[in-house]
Amino acid sequence: MGHAHPVTAKSLTAVEIDGLVGAASYLETLPAVQHVSASRDGGLVIWLEDGQEDEPVWDEACPARPPEVELHGQGAPCSALVHHPRAQHVQMFFDGLGDPEAAPRGWWHARIWLRAA
Repeated sequence: MGHAHPVTAKSLTAVEIDGLVGAASYLETLPAVQHVSASRDGGLVIWLEDGQEDEPVWDEACPARPPEVELHGQGAPCSALVHHPRAQHVQMFFDGLGDPEAAPRGWWHARIWLRAA
């Protein structure tokens, strides 16, 4: 006998962030973020909903000021971490070789400039 499920659970992805510099509220206001918690090694674990509806439109030119937010972590970057409605310009770097001991899965670094509120 089969039972219909009244609610479909959302598919979530866990992403580890080794460091966050700048606007601390940035992660909590990302549309895809469901939960932010501390990891065992002092970083953060961000639970994101899978999938993005529309790709954001960012300015091509880099603003002449420091970025408001910088994020970095191990492994491949997750594009949902930079899809903020207030994002003006984004630079994301990925080093797939990483370091055999410090970052065996590679590392990524993102710099995000936010539009004025």
